[in-house]
Amino acid sequence: MGTPIENAAWVPPTDVERALCDAKARGDWDAYVRVLVSAGTFSYKPKDQIDRRKLVVNWLTEQGPNGKPCLVVYTRGELPGRRPDAVACAAPLPFPTEEWWGGELQGLLVNPGSPSGTYFPDAKRSRKHWKSLKKDVPKKGHDDDQLLTKYSGPLHGPLAHGLACGGHLAVHNQVIWNEIGDVYTTYEEDVETLRGSWGVTDRFNWQAQVQTLLQGHNSPPEPEFLLQLRNDLARRYPGSHRDPAAWQHVAGTALTQRGLAPADIQAVLGLIGKITRYEERFRADGILRPDGFVTSALAYDFGRAVNFARWGLSARFAEPYEAEQVAVTAGGLARQVYRSWEDYSAGYILGRVLRFDDESFGHMYGSALSPHRILVQDPGSPWRNIPFVLDGSQ
Repeated sequence: MGTPIENAAWVPPTDVERALCDAKARGDWDAYVRVLVSAGTFSYKPKDQIDRRKLVVNWLTEQGPNGKPCLVVYTRGELPGRRPDAVACAAPLPFPTEEWWGGELQGLLVNPGSPSGTYFPDAKRSRKHWKSLKKDVPKKGHDDDQLLTKYSGPLHGPLAHGLACGGHLAVHNQVIWNEIGDVYTTYEEDVETLRGSWGVTDRFNWQAQVQTLLQGHNSPPEPEFLLQLRNDLARRYPGSHRDPAAWQHVAGTALTQRGLAPADIQAVLGLIGKITRYEERFRADGILRPDGFVTSALAYDFGRAVNFARWGLSARFAEPYEAEQVAVTAGGLARQVYRSWEDYSAGYILGRVLRFDDESFGHMYGSALSPHRILVQDPGSPWRNIPFVLDGSQ
């Protein structure tokens, strides 16, 4: 049985901590454990040992309420601020037998100092029972997109708006959308994401890539060039933007004037057909209105900039204020280009699929379409609660 920690003024940061509190108030410790094992938990390990990639790194322990050393875990909403000597790592429960190093190590302390927390003095002995409880908990898959909100995080204003611009990836990665916290997923995973997917292993390269994303220069320039030509066509000759032949003619003329070789011109013009085919699918799937079209694909770089900033914060390449500034800047840039969340989302998805999908309508499309639908439809979505054009915005 756990030992409750009372604090009437406390507000649960996420739905997980609320559920833990409800189960604890009922004295239903099996329900408490089910919430705990389904939510995912974190614990801390020495940063220097993780960075050296030691094969075995022990969890850091703390003194439990009974005065004995114990393992400590946190739910996502209760992760403390950055620790210089330790990093948050995934700590799925129940711990394997080998994690309980030391004969005196028996207890598990959950969310210390929080009303959602408790102490299980005999957690090591309860491992078999906890495993049986875990069997009843549905397993989350990689594509089980989920909108997660931190109620104590930013919910309105420029920072919240900027973080909401990173919503597609946050929902797909099943992380809190409005958090500038110690980790994005876990320290180890975020370091590997930057290293493996971006080639970023230090602060200097993180800063350079952030600027590339905010400038819209990470994605190929050709789609944006074509989209801006079509926007100009729509302004000058209303309705002509719906004619691919007119678009092809204007683009061909502009590319010829730039001195491109005929083969290069044909390669760029081929994107027009690809864009229009994607837009047809977008209309069928509700991403675009029946008469809508994508005005810019820069949202793909802006949205990734927000998540990239959060990865950099987790990897210790950035400070919290820097990650916040990236999010605010990305939101401001998005408002200069788009007029609504729906327009922004269509631009994000087009940028993503033109880069990676090659008209397969596979994972790279589906993993953006599903978050789009959640963010557009869920009553708790930031896109339903934060105006895209903020007061005073241009």
